[in-house]
Amino acid sequence: MMQDSKSITVKSRRLKMSPGGIVTLPVSARKALKMEKGKGACVTVAVKDNVVTLAPINKNGGFRVSSKGQLELRGEAQAALATGTNRHYWIEANDDSSVVTLNPFK
Repeated sequence: MMQDSKSITVKSRRLKMSPGGIVTLPVSARKALKMEKGKGACVTVAVKDNVVTLAPINKNGGFRVSSKGQLELRGEAQAALATGTNRHYWIEANDDSSVVTLNPFK
């Protein structure tokens, strides 16, 4: 199976959304979102078919990601990841398009 060198899939059962809607993005996802080490960032959050998509934006608006990769999801995005088994999710990060998708484990 050949995979694009710029796309990374992280399927780890350790990735879990907290009951309050907090997710922690791994280093590979932060790298795909073009985050700098030790600095936070702002991202857009979109939901389609129970898949949460994150993309970077400028500092005016969006959802804040802390320097450690913590992001608070609200509303529809939080409900989409809650559909997964015990709130677990997996990540697909694409460096070329700077998009990260959070998919609930089924």
